[in-house]
Amino acid sequence: MTGIETSSSPPALPRWFGPRASPDDPAVSALVARVARGAGWADIGGEFNLNLRIDAEPPIVLRVHRPWVRRGRVAGLRRLRERLQQTQVRVAQPIPSSGRDLLRVADRWAETEEFIDHVQPRADADSYLRLFEELGRLHTALKAVWEPSAPEPLDDHRTFGQLRYSVGFTCRRLGPRSEPVVHRMRQLTGELSKLREQVELPCAPIHGDYKLGNAGELPDGSWVSFDLDFARVRERLYDIAASLHHAARDGELLEPQRLLDAYESTAPEPLTRDEHRWLPGALALIPLHWAATAGLVGNGIHESESAMTAAEAWWSRRAELSS
Repeated sequence: MTGIETSSSPPALPRWFGPRASPDDPAVSALVARVARGAGWADIGGEFNLNLRIDAEPPIVLRVHRPWVRRGRVAGLRRLRERLQQTQVRVAQPIPSSGRDLLRVADRWAETEEFIDHVQPRADADSYLRLFEELGRLHTALKAVWEPSAPEPLDDHRTFGQLRYSVGFTCRRLGPRSEPVVHRMRQLTGELSKLREQVELPCAPIHGDYKLGNAGELPDGSWVSFDLDFARVRERLYDIAASLHHAARDGELLEPQRLLDAYESTAPEPLTRDEHRWLPGALALIPLHWAATAGLVGNGIHESESAMTAAEAWWSRRAELSS
């Protein structure tokens, strides 16, 4: 027995899962025309959501969410961004369109917000130190204005049970050839779950995907934070680990302790002993989740193997990283 479930065809994707919206879709195109009112527009990127800059006066951003994002979630995050205006953290201000906060297009929710002209920080040592300082400031601001909290995102991977389900789904989607990488996923998941049972980690409101691509530098030298779509309450170390992993993917990672020191200089509280102990596990979980969900997001075996290699590399450094 290989442990790989075989069938004549791979399992269908969940009904709630859908691709990024396309401006070529007739319903989306009609919404763009209604919001733009003759103004030009451009796709400004985003892996999950369709983000269009509408060249009105002043310019605005039209965001069309994935199908899984519920109305309460979008509305809750708009209220959160409004409350963050009272802090020193800069985020895009939600604005109504045609007198409405939320717009409906087919099976998706859409919204508009201000467009903030900015430049993306360079991927160098100074920018990464600044990124972790800004993450600490963002955690401080989120802690101050979080209540009332927005509904939790549907696309979450908080528990190891969810991770194991994703691994099983992916191995069915990718078929028997995925057996070697699936075995690696299950082995690492087992090792991480054992360590997770031994630590207590503080939870707090987090950004969910903080990296240079979701930050911008303004002309006065201040920074703006974008993409709060995955903001939620969970282990705050998840945010720190995700930022560390993205920093390593963009180039050679600085000494992790320098980045952690930068974070702690602006964060509400310093990292605990258990957070330091769990850091290599938290780092390994980021690419492990990408490997486990390869079948869901449409990636193949090669992408899953690359993610697993990154996960195993972090886990191999556990003695160094947890000291």
